[in-house]
Formats: sequence, C-alpha cells, structure tokens
Amino acid sequence: MILLLALVLAARAAAEPQFTDVTASAGIDFHHRNGAKGEKEPTETMGSGVVFFDYDNDGQLDLYFVNSAGPAALYHNLSNGTFSEQAQGAGVANSGYGMGAVAGDCDNDGDQDLYLTAYGPDFLYRNEGKGRFADVTARAGLGDPGLGTGAAFLDFDRDGDLDLYVVNYVEYRPELNQVCTRAKGLRVYCGPETFQPAPDRFYRNEGEGRFTEIGALVGLLPAGAKELGVVCTDYDGDGDLDLYAAGDRTANLLYRNEGRRFSEVGKIAGVAYNDAGKALSGMGVAAGDYDDDGRFDLFVTNYQWETNSLYRNQGGGFFDDQTYNAGLGASTLSYLKWGTFFFDYDNDGDQDLFVANGHLDDNVELFDKVTYAQQNQLFRNEGGRFFDVRDQSGPGMQLVQVSRGAAWGDWDNDGDADIAVGNNNQPAALLRNDGGNNNHWLALKLVGGGRQGCSNRDAVGAKVELRAGARAQVGEVRNSASYLSQSDMRLYFGLGEETRVDRVEIRWPSGRVQRLEGVEADRLLVIEETCGP
Repeated sequence: MILLLALVLAARAAAEPQFTDVTASAGIDFHHRNGAKGEKEPTETMGSGVVFFDYDNDGQLDLYFVNSAGPAALYHNLSNGTFSEQAQGAGVANSGYGMGAVAGDCDNDGDQDLYLTAYGPDFLYRNEGKGRFADVTARAGLGDPGLGTGAAFLDFDRDGDLDLYVVNYVEYRPELNQVCTRAKGLRVYCGPETFQPAPDRFYRNEGEGRFTEIGALVGLLPAGAKELGVVCTDYDGDGDLDLYAAGDRTANLLYRNEGRRFSEVGKIAGVAYNDAGKALSGMGVAAGDYDDDGRFDLFVTNYQWETNSLYRNQGGGFFDDQTYNAGLGASTLSYLKWGTFFFDYDNDGDQDLFVANGHLDDNVELFDKVTYAQQNQLFRNEGGRFFDVRDQSGPGMQLVQVSRGAAWGDWDNDGDADIAVGNNNQPAALLRNDGGNNNHWLALKLVGGGRQGCSNRDAVGAKVELRAGARAQVGEVRNSASYLSQSDMRLYFGLGEETRVDRVEIRWPSGRVQRLEGVEADRLLVIEETCGP
C-alpha cells in the first residue's frame, strides 16, 4: 500500500503543470525601486502593482509594472514569446511614487485607459490609440493626493460607463513618521496603528472625460479602515457590483450596492474579522467560487503569524470563515502575504489559489524566525480543500523573493494561466504555465455596448454561467483584485476532459441575457452584447 501511494503521488507530481521563470527570455527586465534612505518610511515597503491588459487591441496581453522611485515599465507583447518595453514612447513612464494600477475603458472608445495610485497625486492616462497615452488627470477631475493603494473601475449605477473607486491607506507625511523598534533595539517599519485612517474616494463618471467625487453621497465611511486591496463582486447576486476592501489591522469593509448608494455590512455579513472576532492585517483580496455552489466567496491575505482568511458565501448575504476547514490555516502562518487570486491553473474546472509572499523588514531575520525574501505559494483545489503544491509545480514556484503585487493572464494565448509578480526593490518575475492546457478550456472576451442603456464597453460586472457535462461553473468580469494589481479580464473556464460546452449564459450589467449552446472547447470567443432593437 505504501508503494502504491508513492506511485500515485509520483504520477500526480509528474502530471502537475510546471511554472517556468521566463522573465529574462521574454525580455522583462523591470526592477522596482523603493528609494529607501534608512528612515523606515512605511511607503517604502508597499509597492508595487502589476497589470495584465491589451493596451493596443492586438489580441495579446501586455504588461505594466508600477514603480515607486523610478520609471514604470510598459511591455508590449510581440506575439513571439517576447516583450518590448514601450513606457517612455507610450507616455506612461511617470507613475510618481507609484503603488498600484487598474485598466479600464472609462470613455467607452474601445481601448483601455490606465489609472495609477500613488503616494502623492494619482494619474489617469487616457489611451489615445496607436500605442500612445495622454495624461488627462486634471481635466478629468482626478489626482487625489493621498496615499492611494487599491483602485477599481466599476459601473455602480449601471448607466453604461465606468465609475472609479480609489482606496486611501492612511494619513501620512514624512513628518508623521516615528521611530519604532523591536528586540535588541532594532529599528523596524512602524505598523498601521501608528497612523490615522484616510478617507477613500468614489468618482462618478459624468461622461466626456469628467469625473465627480461623490464618496459621501454614496455612503462611503469618512475614514472606515486602513485599506489596501480591493475587489468588486456581486456577492449577493442582485445584479450590481459590491465593494470589498481589506483592512490592515482594521475591519475589512464590505459595501453592499443598494442601487445608487452603498451600505457597509462587513460585520453583519461575517467578513470584517476572522472567526475569533479579530481584525487581521489585510493586504490582498480575491473573489471566486471555490466550492462550486454558484456564489462568489472572498479571500484575504494577512500578516505573518496570522492565517489568510477564506470566507465562504452561504447565500442570503452571509459568509462563514472556512480557513482551517479548507486547509489554508497552518500552511500560511509563517509568511507575510500580499498579492493573491483565484484561478484554474490546471484547467480541471475548480478555482485554485496563488499567494505572493515577502516580509517588509529587511532585518527581520535578526529578531524573528522568518525570512525577508520568501517563497510564493500555489494551492490546488481538491473538492473545496486546498493543498500547497509549489514544490511539485516547477522552478518558477521555487523563487525566493520579496513579492508584493501579483496577477494572472494568458499572455501567450495557449489556454492556460501564467503569472506576473512585482517584487519590492527587486526585479519582477514572469512565470509561464507549461502543461495547464493538457486539460480542455474555454475563454470568453465580453464586449459591452458602451452607451446609455447598454453595458460598459469592458463588460465589468457581467456574470457567466457555464455547464459542461456534470459540472456547472460561474465567472464574473472584474478588473481589480489581488494587491494593487489587475489580472486578465477575459474569463477562462477549465473543462477537464470535456471537449464541448453544453451551455453558456451571459448576464450583462445592463440586465440583458445572451445564451450559447454546443460550444467547442479550446478556443477564445469574443462575444458582443446584443444591444440594439
């Protein structure tokens, strides 16, 4: 029996998709700079984010890396396994003291614009086409000067254009910094309790390139939490997008969309604290249906010696903490966790998890039993329980770095999910998935009508239900999650051994429903909203 078990485990390891570090061979040479000068300013530890998006509409995912004390990088996908850096020529090299970014077609002209959060004024770069962007921040009424972290485009009022939610972390200026020490008098970065929370911003899209800040009008708390990651998802299934933001040693916030206002319901819903009633150090967030019940669950990454938090959506507006029951407890304790996402890396039909790890104190090994650079984690979903399979998943999962933002995207269009990671004050990493497409798959790119009475052009908020054989799956178009990052907005569904999808149902943000039947597997479908008579 022992021999048989060993053979089974060996066969499974051999069949596991392998992640290969192709950073150098793909032409990615981005190096994040945090500009640290020894004063232990908290902003130095935070960056940076990464965005997968197709900025030139050639059908290939490009990559944008935010920088803090140096130029950002925009890598154009050359469709041959390599990228060409174009940030300066495209007009997006300046990210200020950058934190994160999100892409969205906020003017419904058919190409994606880029919003950057920063310590200092944020930026909106409008995509002008032909590989060029223009800084329209002032003209758009944007440019909040706070310590911006997470951001998300969403059509909260379903009027056909994208509004903007921007998370501010804390009130911070250099003169507010303090000297914080640990054992032996070693200076460390001060924790979030040292600073006061800052108000978030919500911008309504007024059309013609203008936004109006309406945070108080739509019910945002004046200083509700010290937030970092944010994700928009329709957790209650009522057809509009809600907001979930991770609080750093403050309660996580869940804003339920009531139509034209939000109500903060995190404590009532059971996603503000862990199962012991404690506010953890929330960093990154993810939403996905990990247990195949048709409802979107929530996941939050936290600090070292804290577990991550997995909240299972029970329906009726309530969640329960399933972290330990799902196998995500002890295996995450010794890591400081940041970027994260649900994705089906092996195309077997269920949602797996990736978590990016790395400490914030470069001298942590002098006073704690953890390391500064850390290995990231890959969790395979097996019937609603997760197993750490990084040691069986190729050399790309063996990297030891100081990771922050992370995103997935099928940049080589071969049907499986690859990974990009932003590392603090270090080179970035691009990990190619080799073997995830051994199982069958279907990908959907949704295009909304982009006008009043239709859905926004990016179809943010669209929900897809898919059935292939005995398995039903749900997906949702969203453009922000993880930590300061954005993943592929195309929806990918793993089909296992199924070669045909029986039914696809698309519920557009406008309320329209489209259906497809008898769809062949292993292809990308571009589906436009039927928005006319």
